[in-house]
Formats: sequence, C-alpha cells, structure tokens
Amino acid sequence: MDPKLFKKLAILGIAVVAVLVAAVLGAWGYSSYRERALHQALAPQERAADARLREALAAPLEPAANEAEQAAAKLEAAAQDIEARLEALKKLDARPDPARVAMAQEELSDAAAIVRKEAEAVRAGIAFHAARAALIEHMRRAGSRGTGWVSEAIALKKALDKAYFNYKFALDGFSARLSEAPDQQLAGQVRARVDAALEHAKTELARASSH
Repeated sequence: MDPKLFKKLAILGIAVVAVLVAAVLGAWGYSSYRERALHQALAPQERAADARLREALAAPLEPAANEAEQAAAKLEAAAQDIEARLEALKKLDARPDPARVAMAQEELSDAAAIVRKEAEAVRAGIAFHAARAALIEHMRRAGSRGTGWVSEAIALKKALDKAYFNYKFALDGFSARLSEAPDQQLAGQVRARVDAALEHAKTELARASSH
C-alpha cells in the first residue's frame, strides 16, 4: 500500500475514533448532568416534607379545647403541602433515575398519609370531647327532668359511644401508619402519646357514663 495513503487512512481512523470517544463522553456527561439536576430537584422537596412531618408529629394529640380546631386545620394544611410537593415530583422527568424518583414519591406519599391520619385523630378527638360535654351537661339537668329527657339522655349516650369508637378507630389508624415514618424512634414516642390519649378517652368515657 502506498505509504501516503496508509498514513491518510490512519489519520482518518484516529479522527473517527476521537469523534466517537467525544460523542460517548458527551452523552455520558449530559446524562450525569441530568441525573444531578434531578437529584437537586428532589432534595428540597424531601427536606421540606420531612420537616412538615416532624412538625406534625411534635404537635399535641389532645390540644386544649380552644386550640383544637386550629390544631386540626394546621395538620390538614401540612398534609396538603406534602401532597402538593408529591404532585410536583410526579411532573419531573424521572428517566435519569427512576428508582430514586420512585423512592422520593413513596416517602412523600407516606408522610402525607401519616399527617392525614393524625389530623383525623385530632378531629375525632374534638368530636368525642364535644359528645362527652353534651352528655354531661344534659345529665346535670337531671333535677329538672321534663318530657323527653330520658330519651335524649339515651340518644346522647349512644352518640358518645359512637364518637368514642370513631376516636379509637382514628387513633389506631394513626398508630398503624407510624410504621411508615422514616424516624422510628420518633414514631415510638408518638405511639406512646397515642396510647395515653386512648387511655384518657377511656377514662373520660367511663366518667361521663357514670353521671
């Protein structure tokens, strides 16, 4: 083969290899960039959701009567905030790291569900204490019994029993959801408060029923 031709072919081959290497490195670099960008988009949403969850779990399960509605509304707002962040994650292009996105979505979904259950428990507690107060107030008027007093007392007692059942159901559901919390040490502390709230409700139910 003509040495000049061989040299030209060799140079051409090197050039082709160089172009291919550059293309591969460029594609790899772009892929790495997209993956980093995706992770950077996930991280603040995860941190914010975790902060919301921790703040919710630190809230009292049995807030004072004049603060109960506000406490429940705050928990519901926290759940809505986490759910909004979850929806934002669902709109991301997950192709650079689908497993990482799936994990983040599961974390936020679990966090929202936990806070929702806590809000339900607080709402059920409000209903229970209102039913208890209504029965006690009615029983205090026992000295002035009029027509229908007994039937109303029976109805109020049934309403209290139902409210207690709903409260217990909500507390049990919240406790079960805590198994999905990322910090199980914190979850254990909250479960102890759930148990205390349930015992308190049992005591209050017994006292109201004895009037």
